[in-house]
Amino acid sequence: MANTEKNTQRILLADEDVIVRFGIAEYLRDCGLTVLEAATSQEAKAILQAVRNIDVLFSDPQLAGPEGGFALAQWVRRNRPGVHVVLEASLESKTAAAFELCCPPDPHKRFDAHALAAKIQTMRAERRRTRPQQSATALRRRRN
Repeated sequence: MANTEKNTQRILLADEDVIVRFGIAEYLRDCGLTVLEAATSQEAKAILQAVRNIDVLFSDPQLAGPEGGFALAQWVRRNRPGVHVVLEASLESKTAAAFELCCPPDPHKRFDAHALAAKIQTMRAERRRTRPQQSATALRRRRN
């Protein structure tokens, strides 16, 4: 597939981890692709029903929702057979798949799948550092 064809693709990215979703979506948009985002299988299915010109469903197989990513992929194959399905579970496989969707990459940018995974891991670490720490007492109060 030529790069011009890839740049006209519309991708539905479904991942419950907002940081992973944000990082991959930003990368794909930088490649010139159109990206729609969903956090759950229900959101992804609603988008697939509302938007006819989606070319690729890029989803985590363990997607949040009652159906999950595998069931969503089966639904897509039955109801939207023209949509290519990409299911990836690990951060490394997700970033590699994003890199493949984007290739050939912009020659002016020095960015690859490993750099994308490192960026997302840094964002996750920052989120953990900036979350307010809750005391055990506060957690017990919330449960009661």
